[in-house]
Amino acid sequence: MFSLFGKPKNKSLTTNSSQYHRENNILIFDDLKAVLNKKTNNITKNQILYQGLTLDKINIKDLEKYFDKETFLLDHTDKIRGHKVYFYRKNVENYKLTIQLHFIEDIFFYASTKVSSESQVTDKDKQKICATLLGHYPDIPISTNSFEYEFMDTQGNIISTRDHMYLFINYYPNTTAVDKLRKMIEDPDFKVSSVQANEEKLENFL
Repeated sequence: MFSLFGKPKNKSLTTNSSQYHRENNILIFDDLKAVLNKKTNNITKNQILYQGLTLDKINIKDLEKYFDKETFLLDHTDKIRGHKVYFYRKNVENYKLTIQLHFIEDIFFYASTKVSSESQVTDKDKQKICATLLGHYPDIPISTNSFEYEFMDTQGNIISTRDHMYLFINYYPNTTAVDKLRKMIEDPDFKVSSVQANEEKLENFL
């Protein structure tokens, strides 16, 4: 996403954990299921990339190499077992980007970029952002009356946009690791958070 607007600049911000809990797009188990089961029938012949990377190349050990140091690491394992969210805040041109990369048990399964600005993000801004994004996917027609798109590549990776007060651009990788994660969450025990599981184990010894 950074490359859509040129070289980003980091902005020094306070790391208030409640702020990042509010920003988190996956708050409960049903949110997780909705992300992992995302479907669309619109197909692009062009491979979906995230900041120039194929989605299967995004992993925890290389995050700092590709994305610099995170602004905040949200440990969400008390709600969803193994869930961690790496947040990044960037200023690019006239826009403020809030980026979140989601992992469960070190498996990357979702990314989202919220585009905002010091003032309101106008329709003209949204049109520019969508046109820049779709410049990478020329077989997806640009709409004249909507800023919401949803399409996948031939590997099953998906991009969707959501038009709200801000514009959200969401990425859904389809990898063998994500397939494993889809099966993992079907296990009834998966809903038990790591904190709860530790408490239950401790009770067995008291």
